[in-house]
Amino acid sequence: MKKTFASLAIAASIAFSGQAMAGTDVDSMMDKAAKLHSEAKDLGVVWKQKKMKKPYYDTYVDQVAAAKEKGDMAKAKTAAELAMKTAEGELKQAQTPIKAAWEK
Repeated sequence: MKKTFASLAIAASIAFSGQAMAGTDVDSMMDKAAKLHSEAKDLGVVWKQKKMKKPYYDTYVDQVAAAKEKGDMAKAKTAAELAMKTAEGELKQAQTPIKAAWEK
């Protein structure tokens, strides 16, 4: 009986530590994405379609918050990765010089 409780306690501690580590990964990824997004926003590039109420980045931030609230770290990590890709793309577009098609 003691072995069963001990093994359950060990399994629970491993599961909770895994979620805590995943939470810090998501938080650090979102911090970096927020920094990149703010740089791109200062340069005037924010990805959004006309019919969207919010830009893509803000949508992913909301998805991360909702998933973390429910405790679903897999969905939170996926949304954080999408937010990071979006922020990197916005910044890359903002830093790339744009020429007219007729310019050489």
